[in-house]
Amino acid sequence: SVNSSGEISLRDVSASKVVVVMDGQRLNTPGSVGVNVASLPITNIEKIELLRGGRSAQYGADAVGGVILITTKTESKSVKPMNCGFQISYGSYNRQTYNINHSYNKNRLNTFVSLQRDLWDGNFPFTDYYGNEKILKNNEQSSYNIFAKAGYRLAEGKNLSLSTNWYNADNGTPGMIDNPTPNARLRFDNKSYNLTYDQAVLFKDFNLKAQSYFLDYETKFDDPDAMGGGTHSDHNNYAMGLELQQGGTIGEYLNVSYGYSYRNDRIESTDVGKKTRNTHSAHTSFTGTLPLKGFISQLESSVALRYDATSDFENALSPRFSLSAAHHGTVNLALVSHIAKSYKAPSFNDLYWPRDAFAVGNPNLLPEDGFNYDIGLTAGINGVSLSANYFRNEIDNLILWAQDPFMDNLWTPKNISETSTRGVETSGTLNLFNNSVVLNAEYTYMKALDKGPDPNRHNKYITYRPKNKLDVTSTIRFKGLEWNFIVHYLGLRYTNPANTLWLPKVTTCDSNISYRFSLMKIQWASTLEVTNLTDEDYMRVRGTAEPGRMYKVTLGANF
Repeated sequence: SVNSSGEISLRDVSASKVVVVMDGQRLNTPGSVGVNVASLPITNIEKIELLRGGRSAQYGADAVGGVILITTKTESKSVKPMNCGFQISYGSYNRQTYNINHSYNKNRLNTFVSLQRDLWDGNFPFTDYYGNEKILKNNEQSSYNIFAKAGYRLAEGKNLSLSTNWYNADNGTPGMIDNPTPNARLRFDNKSYNLTYDQAVLFKDFNLKAQSYFLDYETKFDDPDAMGGGTHSDHNNYAMGLELQQGGTIGEYLNVSYGYSYRNDRIESTDVGKKTRNTHSAHTSFTGTLPLKGFISQLESSVALRYDATSDFENALSPRFSLSAAHHGTVNLALVSHIAKSYKAPSFNDLYWPRDAFAVGNPNLLPEDGFNYDIGLTAGINGVSLSANYFRNEIDNLILWAQDPFMDNLWTPKNISETSTRGVETSGTLNLFNNSVVLNAEYTYMKALDKGPDPNRHNKYITYRPKNKLDVTSTIRFKGLEWNFIVHYLGLRYTNPANTLWLPKVTTCDSNISYRFSLMKIQWASTLEVTNLTDEDYMRVRGTAEPGRMYKVTLGANF
């Protein structure tokens, strides 16, 4: 799921425990809660991969819930050397999006450039706790996004690529229903730079990848109406990274990968001041594949290990083991299992919050430890695919902020809790008439419990973790026409640790219809989208308003 701040959760693990990687560069910083994926226009993205479960053995800190891998577009396979495109959208409450892009591919050079402008009035009607109709004020949004990527083939199998992304936004922040902030502003000024060198063959069957990147994320929040003469906060997060990785095959069945990474994180903040974190990491993995004759056609096992040496908290060792068995025939079957240890690093706020009248940080915090295992079965036959996956995730040393009577009742973070989450993910897809009709259903049952020592929350459900979640999608395609209808069911969610308050279950429906056609030798695409078709009145988070039925019309062309 994606919240209103563009932060993603996997298996309903909070966004701070999900790592987002774009083109090999880690976007998470220790000075923020999660990555704002709303700052990454979908028109720039070629592929998105979701890796669920503990992944610290490959990606280091914070990969407790999983990892999201984003690959941006590269113009390298087009028939024409030059392509241009544009996209214009208009929707409810004056939502406007304008995007133009240009790509070039000739000889050894390929480039892709995209410029996007987003505007939204955003002041929609909602119903408060007492059934009164109101207008959400100060919810307007305005942003610019520039993305550029260039690749150059130095020689056969040797490639150099450079990319940059600039995102600037000035948004209103309406606050909570019972605590509005009609004049507050939230501003973003994010920049990223990435340089990558790939060599397909360094020696024998081993390749080489070297990457360096720099992130500059600035967030400003101002609320002139706050108590004490107003609030101003300014957070500048910087990250510089270096990644070296090599991989190849030994013999016929063994694949080996190893590498080193260095990362320097810095923050300059009105809240925590100037702080620095240096992390040196070494990682390796071994994957063995064994083809067999018999019912089991192939066995594969993998072992991964990563060691992170960090300057401001305890070092971490993260192992991961995977085993899979596959059967190929009239019915294709696969059994896959994983066991992993992962961890969540303390944030700069957790460690260094300066002592004030209300709170103080704790520089002696340990990382949160996660132990994850899952086992899943998939089956496919003649356009029908089914899957079921059982998962369990245990987190120890959970960092919680609580009042400490030995520190004048100041709020301070401590490793005082643990959680246990287990559940089953199921999926079924029916594909008819050569992809013309597709039906898909995904259901998740999840039991996420607080196992900490506090008797008021022990064995209670973790807030906002639904027990049941269901998504059903139907798709019909005919020539250039495509229609999708999606039903979302979200079960009851508790909103306080004692489980005495909750948000009720809710069912919403979305639909979109698109048509692709050719006119004057230009490829056109038009789309009509409607979200929350039945105009449901609900909340994702207690105290926040959600819009009712909304529409959006999009027209785009490539030439």
